[in-house]
Amino acid sequence: MENKTSKKMPDLSGFTGTTAYHKLSFFSKLKFTDGMAYLLNQVGAYWLGDIVASVQHKAKVQENSGFLVWRIVVKDGKAVVDAHWDSEEDGSYSQDKLVYSQKINYTDFPDGTFEFYQQGDVVLLKGEH
Repeated sequence: MENKTSKKMPDLSGFTGTTAYHKLSFFSKLKFTDGMAYLLNQVGAYWLGDIVASVQHKAKVQENSGFLVWRIVVKDGKAVVDAHWDSEEDGSYSQDKLVYSQKINYTDFPDGTFEFYQQGDVVLLKGEH
């Protein structure tokens, strides 16, 4: 069944660095690059930024925040948001490297898999790395 409410992923190819850092909340130390701020605004997914910010206190996230791969997998209006400290050589992700995971019962985030990074307190698109 196709998710009729899903939005299209905006073109993010022009983001190769950032000129500014954006804070989504006064309560979080996280900064989002131009590309991540643009994505969250275009698809109305500030909640995704809130998820990333809200789990920064967790021990596994803190221990690995030097570099994390965040991923959202969306299918039929449902999603899983997870973070891993690294991928396998074939690009897959194992439970051994899982730092955080959360199921989302409804989203209109574009279908498919989208990955982004966290380096310290900066959240960025893969192309901005």
